Amino acid sequence: MSEQVTQGLERFAKLSGEYGAKALAPIKEQFPELAEFIMGTAYGDIFQRTIITDQWKEVAIISSLISMGQYEQLGVHYAMALSVGVTVDQLKGILLHLAPCVGAPRIISAFNVLIATLDEIQ
Repeated sequence: MSEQVTQGLERFAKLSGEYGAKALAPIKEQFPELAEFIMGTAYGDIFQRTIITDQWKEVAIISSLISMGQYEQLGVHYAMALSVGVTVDQLKGILLHLAPCVGAPRIISAFNVLIATLDEIQ
């Protein structure tokens, strides 16, 4: 395993904790090449950069996932956002702010993921 993948796994674990480990486990088991790519590229490179804060990174990712209608990864990024200091009220504010742009149905789906994530991590 490359140093970049190792650093990525460490970063991912630090940010997402048990919630992230649970989400990553099937990918690592069934598609290890994809797990290495994600950990090496996203978390071993992009997430290591410091031009924007970890909070900004998570706001950008959460907003992008919602805009694309990609709810599967939202829970992990909600957990990461909370771990870097974004509050639940701020997450709700992000959702409300996105509503005019992406529509209420996507925001309702994203909110349902937030509630499920909070139930699981608390």
